[in-house]
Amino acid sequence: MIKHDIDLMDFIPVGHVDCENKDNLLSMSTNRGIPSKNFEAEHLSINSYIQLPQRYSLPLRIDITAKVDAPGLYILLGKGHVNFGTSCIDNRRIDDIVAPARKVVFYHNHINMNEFTEISILYGFKEMQIIVDGEERYYSKKERYMKVSTFNEMNQEGFDLKIACDKLVNLRIKSVCITELDETYDFHHSKVELPSAITKNNVLAPGEKPSFEKCISLLPQHFQSEIIKMDEYLRTLKTIKIKRQLEKNGNKITYIASDYGFSYAIYLSNDMFDHSLQWYIITSGKPDTWHRKADWMEEVLDRLAKSSSEFAERMFFNLDDCVGCYSNCRVKTHYRFMDKQKYVCHGKLKFKMSISGFEDVCIFVEEINCILQERKSEHCNTK
Repeated sequence: MIKHDIDLMDFIPVGHVDCENKDNLLSMSTNRGIPSKNFEAEHLSINSYIQLPQRYSLPLRIDITAKVDAPGLYILLGKGHVNFGTSCIDNRRIDDIVAPARKVVFYHNHINMNEFTEISILYGFKEMQIIVDGEERYYSKKERYMKVSTFNEMNQEGFDLKIACDKLVNLRIKSVCITELDETYDFHHSKVELPSAITKNNVLAPGEKPSFEKCISLLPQHFQSEIIKMDEYLRTLKTIKIKRQLEKNGNKITYIASDYGFSYAIYLSNDMFDHSLQWYIITSGKPDTWHRKADWMEEVLDRLAKSSSEFAERMFFNLDDCVGCYSNCRVKTHYRFMDKQKYVCHGKLKFKMSISGFEDVCIFVEEINCILQERKSEHCNTK
């Protein structure tokens, strides 16, 4: 048995990441979107992360103490990964370290946001196990790497360890320990029924009709309060004429300004959420007829820059990067702002899972409201 207590200074940033070692913590953030929701093909693998320079061989135990302030955290070994604290719709929570299957493998990967969590992942020759804060979350004797003919050769070379987080997430790592185990190591499987994977917002009972209050009821109280305030604000914008829609399973609240073709959506995932704004694409009809009623993203950013260049630049940064997309994708959108440009998935502007994120939404929507009021006034004056 060889135990490696990792010096956090040893991690090497790769791709679009920022790192800082301070107060015995390694802080990390990602500056460009990663394909964390799909992992559909090799070209959609995560390409922004921190990595240790050495490789490690199985049987292996990885112990990490870390926290994130929003979904999610990704621990990658070899060609595989294990996801923690991701939304309930995340469909790639585990994939194989040697021969990724790229199919759904769920397990109960929930962790509390803004709290340090002790995570252990054990890879053996005949067993794999995941433990979170002392609770067994996953156990398997049927991982693909255990039967792949190339495993022994790859294991002799060793596997590299990487850690990643989604964009707009702050990751803090307190400690990392990697132990190359003896072949006789006992995995201590609990042999009891493991907690079920969370695959939906559990707020509604089967057949229950959603209500606004019920849809947000599993969120922390301060986020419930912010969403209620946002709801009241959006519904007072008479010029925009926003209508609220509740998804039938309680997974999403959407505010649609159908006269102007934009929407703001809150995606609910029990005690977590994601939210974004976009000038949506109208997809009724053949793909070559897809279109938007309007897209004022660049105009709004330019106007915002006149009062606060810092805010406008931050909103441009928050645009949901199109990562590894196909050349003929009909939903990616090209935006320019000052001397910068980027391709954006669905033209989405994403916001942080925080009180400041809601403040940003209000500032952005208020600018749209100002544009509409000005145009309405100009229209009246020309009559």
